[in-house]
Amino acid sequence: MQITGIKSLVKDFSISTGLYRPIRNLYRSLNQDQFKEQSAFFQREVSFYSKLLDSDSLCFDIGANIGTKAEAFLIAGAKVVAFEPQPECMRELKARCSHYRSKFHPVQKAVGAEPGESTLYTRERSGIASFYEDWVGTVQSSIQVSITTLDRAIDEFGKPDYCKIDVEGWELEVLKGLTQPISLLSFEYHITEREINTTAACIDYLSHLGKIQINVVPAEMHSFVFQEWLTPDEFLKRFPEDVADLGKDGYGEIWVRSY
Repeated sequence: MQITGIKSLVKDFSISTGLYRPIRNLYRSLNQDQFKEQSAFFQREVSFYSKLLDSDSLCFDIGANIGTKAEAFLIAGAKVVAFEPQPECMRELKARCSHYRSKFHPVQKAVGAEPGESTLYTRERSGIASFYEDWVGTVQSSIQVSITTLDRAIDEFGKPDYCKIDVEGWELEVLKGLTQPISLLSFEYHITEREINTTAACIDYLSHLGKIQINVVPAEMHSFVFQEWLTPDEFLKRFPEDVADLGKDGYGEIWVRSY
């Protein structure tokens, strides 16, 4: 059996027995050199969000996957509502973060323009599952998932201080379910023709909800590209040219703050 298969079996065992966190901690302590860079990166994540979020801020993590960002938000002191439609990801997300008890609320749903159901196309990595069949990667299967909207989530949990959206091309559909400004929000961008157009459409949509300013954090980085936050017009004059060569693999996060 390949090493990846063994790791998968160990992970399944640790989750099903409620031993996910202690086994994960033990494995990492025995392989410190292997996880040294990953641990340092995660600490930079926590530091970045700690500077942006007040203690007890409410965060929505839309497209939470296995909880890497959610865990960083929680360690930074935030309360987190994590939306993730993939069942296997939800199992690990709960195992990873549920010990935060009242500060963590998992929701096994996607977020979109309207409540209902839609087809999610899973791929070789859970992090690139998408509602687009022609997204990157190779489609492994398709599943029907429940969808809620941002407005409904706000009605249920309150308006978030920060909303992170990472949904593999579905960003505009998520925003279409929002009819009110959120003080701080980020969504993923990709430097491809279709996704550049999606980014512009997302900014246009948000600008109709109220006045906004924009910045960028390229992938694998923990600082804003622009020293001063930009108006939508200023930003679109500089995107994607001023960020295309930054970060990793031509993607990152667009940050939007309302004022």
